[in-house]
Amino acid sequence: MLDSSDKAVKAAYPGMAVTVTGWKSLPSAGDEVLQGTEAGVKKAIANRERKTELEATMEDLEAINEQRRLERDRREAEEVEETEEPTGRHQAEQGPKELRLLVKGDVSGSVEAVVDALQCIGNTEACVKIISSGVGDVTESDVWRAQAAQGKHPPFT
Repeated sequence: MLDSSDKAVKAAYPGMAVTVTGWKSLPSAGDEVLQGTEAGVKKAIANRERKTELEATMEDLEAINEQRRLERDRREAEEVEETEEPTGRHQAEQGPKELRLLVKGDVSGSVEAVVDALQCIGNTEACVKIISSGVGDVTESDVWRAQAAQGKHPPFT
């Protein structure tokens, strides 16, 4: 900064005419001017450029992810169309698939919570049916009950 007599000054006070050199672009009236060392300024500029590049990369990534999601949705829709019968009655005739469960646990409150959570699961394609629930070990009668309901059970050792 130079004053009106071309002498270097460190501060410009209100009403004082100064010439400021070294600007890449002219600041607007009222802009805040910060002082810094050359190394600090270079670091700030590098950080701004890195931030701009990161934002551009994130925008590109979001666009790529959106395109992939649309492509995946299109492929899933094609697969559903291929698996359905031409008459469209395949799903209606069979109804929703049913998962039959027998729930056993060591604490009554836990069993009730699991049963409540499982009963909320379902849609037009699949649903959950609780055959029985209770507290205690799995007994032979539980296995027979599951088999009678056409459920699956793990092999016992």
